[in-house]
Amino acid sequence: MIHGAWFMAALAAFGIGSLSKLSPISSGKSEPSASPNNRRTPTATADASSPAVRDRSRRLRETSDFKDSPLTRLFGSKSADDLDTLAFKALRDPSQITRRLAFSKLLEAMTVENIDQIRAQLVDLGAEPDQWRDFNYSWGAIAGKDAFDAASKTKEKDLNETLIGWAAANPKEAMAVLDQLPPELENQRAELTRSLVAGLADTNRALAADLVLRLSGEGNESAPGLMEIVARETVRSDGAAAAALWSESLTNNSLKSAAMSLISDEFSRRDPEGAAAWAQTHASKEYAGRAIERIGGQWAGKNPQAAVDWLGSLPSSTGQTAGMNAAFNNWEDSDPVAASNYLLSMPSSPLRDNSISGFADGYAWQNPALSIKWADSIDNAKLREQTITRVGQIYLRQDPEAGRTWLKTSNLDAEIKQRIINNPIR
Repeated sequence: MIHGAWFMAALAAFGIGSLSKLSPISSGKSEPSASPNNRRTPTATADASSPAVRDRSRRLRETSDFKDSPLTRLFGSKSADDLDTLAFKALRDPSQITRRLAFSKLLEAMTVENIDQIRAQLVDLGAEPDQWRDFNYSWGAIAGKDAFDAASKTKEKDLNETLIGWAAANPKEAMAVLDQLPPELENQRAELTRSLVAGLADTNRALAADLVLRLSGEGNESAPGLMEIVARETVRSDGAAAAALWSESLTNNSLKSAAMSLISDEFSRRDPEGAAAWAQTHASKEYAGRAIERIGGQWAGKNPQAAVDWLGSLPSSTGQTAGMNAAFNNWEDSDPVAASNYLLSMPSSPLRDNSISGFADGYAWQNPALSIKWADSIDNAKLREQTITRVGQIYLRQDPEAGRTWLKTSNLDAEIKQRIINNPIR
């Protein structure tokens, strides 16, 4: 799904000027509107001067200089092409840079009056899926409810991107759609809710978070996933460190867990020590479990010793256990000898068992026979059985003959042997 700020950045990156710099643009040939059951669906008129659209034009004027754009000098004309010419360049020009420049200009030139013409041109010339995505977002931002109503009658999947654009440009008006959803769209409620939250998150993340909190209170089981949408946009806009602080303001622990988990991926990828310091302040809380697991696994890809030492210093929790599993699953890739020595130094405990399980799962792709021996050293009977089953399946995949020999001579229960045989890793 397209996001508003990304859309702005793309336009600015290609050096496209504001609407005033493109004017006057002649309308070109008019295309007759066709049935509402195809992409030529006519749109009703609506106010195109929403705050989001005006702000987009203002930022373009501030960040773009069309006449001085090196890309434009190399690949595109500085003249104000008519819509037909722009559409042809956007979809048929052999240069990908010219296509992008022209399509950005085409979207920027879009008005309520010429939407139908542009839409017809995209149909005739065969627009790509990403171009339809951007067009529908812009359509929703400009025409709002009229665009939404028209998109709901098409056979194509235009509705969600149209709603995202509408919600970004006119949040409160778009939010009312959930309360007034017509019966024929009721089966799309979950998908439309995601689109609504995504659009709100583009321009008003506080409003998006409040909506998700309300939906959670109403028993919506998708609320944690919806909060991840808000968290992702917060990371993109403000950075992972600021997003981490934002997540702490969430009062619903389930939603906080979802947000922290998503944020931890990007945070630990860029700054594992900073991410670890942040998560450690929440280490005793259940909602931090998934974040700790992800940070441990991500950090182990860069510095497994540091990641494992950090995880070992945390209070006992499901996050610590899962994190050690993930860390050793990564460590075996880079230095299986060091990882093995560390495991040998650990006292018997549930933490060690889970660490061995993670190591054996990963190392089985390199040395399944040795991984079987590691798995067999796990004290917890249930975890030992689960790990041996997975490693055995990999063994049959990596070395079928040796795997069958091992399985035939092992003392495993017949039921476990059958699970290994019936579900080999492909």
